[in-house]
Amino acid sequence: MLTKTDRLKKPKYLALLILGLVLVTILTKYYGSTDLGDYSDTAKYFAGIYAADIRSSHSYLYGFIHSPLVGLFGNYFAFKITSIIFLLGIVYSVYRITGKDKRALVLMLTSPVVWYLAPWINPIQLASLFLLWAYYFMGHYEKTSNLKYAIYAGIFVGLGAAFWDTIVFFGGFLVLTYMFNKKFSHLLIVLLAVMIGLLPRLILDYFLFNFPLFSLLKSFFGTLTNAFFQGRGTAYTSMYLNNIIFFALVFLSIPIYFWYFCTKKPFLVEHKKSLISIALSLALIIINPQIRYTLAVIPIMFVLIAPLLSERQWRIQIFISSIIALVFIMPYIVQMKYSFNESGYYDITEVATHISSLQITPYSEAELIRQDLSRIEKDYSGEIFLVIGHQDYYQKLAHLYWGRGIAELVSVQDYELWQKNQSTLFEKKLVFIPSINDRRSIWIGGGISNNPHDTTKYADIEYAISLDDSSFEGFSLVKRYTRLSVLKK
Repeated sequence: MLTKTDRLKKPKYLALLILGLVLVTILTKYYGSTDLGDYSDTAKYFAGIYAADIRSSHSYLYGFIHSPLVGLFGNYFAFKITSIIFLLGIVYSVYRITGKDKRALVLMLTSPVVWYLAPWINPIQLASLFLLWAYYFMGHYEKTSNLKYAIYAGIFVGLGAAFWDTIVFFGGFLVLTYMFNKKFSHLLIVLLAVMIGLLPRLILDYFLFNFPLFSLLKSFFGTLTNAFFQGRGTAYTSMYLNNIIFFALVFLSIPIYFWYFCTKKPFLVEHKKSLISIALSLALIIINPQIRYTLAVIPIMFVLIAPLLSERQWRIQIFISSIIALVFIMPYIVQMKYSFNESGYYDITEVATHISSLQITPYSEAELIRQDLSRIEKDYSGEIFLVIGHQDYYQKLAHLYWGRGIAELVSVQDYELWQKNQSTLFEKKLVFIPSINDRRSIWIGGGISNNPHDTTKYADIEYAISLDDSSFEGFSLVKRYTRLSVLKK
């Protein structure tokens, strides 16, 4: 006689869970919030249908591999399809790594972070899949000392880092934890394997920027600049309640029984290296608490705890995970028909941190902007538009615009630099002054400037678009639309 627990492992129930995950992915209008433009706009740019200069990207490679589908279908839907494929790849991988344990399969299919990330345009899904297999092969290397497994692990770490910068840290923790007491020659070989995995990114960087390490160095120094010079290093804010919410949501995404087994000495001893790697990764996540980051470590957690759970613990974990997952995806479901605060980009974090000012409307600002851009395209076909207001408003409009009548959307920041005949946006110089009468002093400098090969025809700009009724010297209002306004020089 089948118990309720056994029924949950039957194919039809597993199929229902997968179907639910697919439906949440493809039927919701949500595509993600944080870094959304970095990946979607890059794909659109490479597809040749982006009406602006590309701003930046944490993963040019992720956008590049999606660009044929984005160009073919003329929308971002392809990202949702690949997201569910990569997530189901993680689910199936946990199932295989645990010896085809259906309990582990159900645990992953009910994991809140899997449901949370299902509709997202993000490379974390793919990179986390590669990291999981890197962990698997590192475990085999630890047991057998067979170098080929460490090489496989290094290649997977490199592949993960090729698509998502943060794998440099998560993968670095994994490699260093498992290799610290091994032969130094083995570590060098693993690092070489990492470079092999990175090759797709290095090759693309070479063709795009004439320098294979461009995006890695850009990301590293960009993070350094944001953290130490721009004050944007983490998700934390000056509002303590919001910070508590960030931390609490990250905590809720992690399986509760992982914490339980971490209190058991045999578990700590048996999985010492795995847990050190996870602890270092969690420390990094706590510095910048975002739910999406936990996907990198949660599959590994389930690999560790799934064989240890009693039937009762397994049912409790499924129940808790299911409730949290439902809470996590509720904003996506609401936004299928309505909008929070007229925005189309609210996840559970945004809802929770704006709960006191939350308003639900039957329309979204994004949809109104799309309609306005369609009208502007007809009224001013072939024109280059300066986008005034915030320096990155142009990206918001370019992300939403799928037509071909607008020649280009230009950032007000770039336009002002052209007006002033300047190119430098930010620079920092460290000067080391000798205390003795030395003939030489050295300095180290770096910065951000406009592309010297910028092809935008700034002198031809006759019109501007305002998103928030901003004005700009030399331009006056000529027509107001629902959300946008057009100004003329």
